[in-house]
Amino acid sequence: ALSRRKLLEAGFWVLAGAGGVATAGVATRFLVGDSLEPKEQKWVEVGPVADLEPGKVHRITYAVKSKDAWRNVNREGVIYALTEDGTSFTIFDATCTHLACSVHWEEDKNHFACPCHAGIFSREGEVLDGPPPRPLVKLETKLEDGILKALV
Repeated sequence: ALSRRKLLEAGFWVLAGAGGVATAGVATRFLVGDSLEPKEQKWVEVGPVADLEPGKVHRITYAVKSKDAWRNVNREGVIYALTEDGTSFTIFDATCTHLACSVHWEEDKNHFACPCHAGIFSREGEVLDGPPPRPLVKLETKLEDGILKALV
């Protein structure tokens, strides 16, 4: 038989547990903020197509205003644009897929290199050596009035 004392004790623990779960849910939402929502992407101007010499890798820096989990920020980055024929373009994000260091183009060796952990990527963005688990990220591109743009 369930005594009055045991019933009140069980009721207390059920209410305390429900309160703890509710508090944990609110605290988790506060700490996580909007970080689980998809990141806002923006088109950045790479430059006039006429300025992008075929066969050469072009380093472009950009800055866009965006919102992170809690505040508005100026997001800066580097992308690499290349074309072989002057009509189709490939743009890579310069962020290494290992630990997010910035890769740089080594013209004399014809590859992208990550200075942090010796990651090496081919001209096509494929991993040649080192710890990076994936190729460089190719960005979506579009042409508007002779200006090449990339979605970052």
